[in-house]
Amino acid sequence: MDTAQTDLESEAPATPAEERAARHLRMLARAADVHMEIIETIRAEAVEAPQPGIDYGQRLAVVTKSLRLTLLLEDKFANHRDERRKAAAKREAAQEDWHELRVKLAMMGAAYEVSEDAEEVDRREDEMQERLERPEVAELIEASRAEVAVAALCRRWGYPVRVKQWLEMADEAMEELGFLPPEDGEEDDPEDAPAPRSVAGRRPRPPDTG
Repeated sequence: MDTAQTDLESEAPATPAEERAARHLRMLARAADVHMEIIETIRAEAVEAPQPGIDYGQRLAVVTKSLRLTLLLEDKFANHRDERRKAAAKREAAQEDWHELRVKLAMMGAAYEVSEDAEEVDRREDEMQERLERPEVAELIEASRAEVAVAALCRRWGYPVRVKQWLEMADEAMEELGFLPPEDGEEDDPEDAPAPRSVAGRRPRPPDTG
């Protein structure tokens, strides 16, 4: 992810929950400021014009205890917000990893299915692995839905554009590997993706998922 994309994400509008959390933190910060103003007022009165019968030490103790609780609550609230942000970032990273792996397995499955024998499988899979590591391909995968990326790569490298079939093979492989799909659900097929066709013939060996 480049700097420009990171900047755009950092400027994205805050969600209602984030706005509410920010408002609560501002309220707590203001409450802490008010406590400090009260403490300064008590101190000034005790030093400059003490009133008889008033226990200024007790007053300061009460306000200081309230201030301490306010600061503890502010700190706890801020930590909770940070933890939620970290959890959201982890979920987003996991979804990106899942997406990238799904596309790569789909393309490896395509390379396997169109090969005539084990030797061609090895050659095509090695070639596919090298292609998938190219920076421009990684950028395409990251910026596109799985169906769009697979269709584009199939056309670019001369593979049959059987998008649904290749992704179904990837999903089966990912299920065997113990991966789960992202929480947002599956992506829709592109309009130009043709219907899958059954592939007859030999199956030298399953695509390399390791």
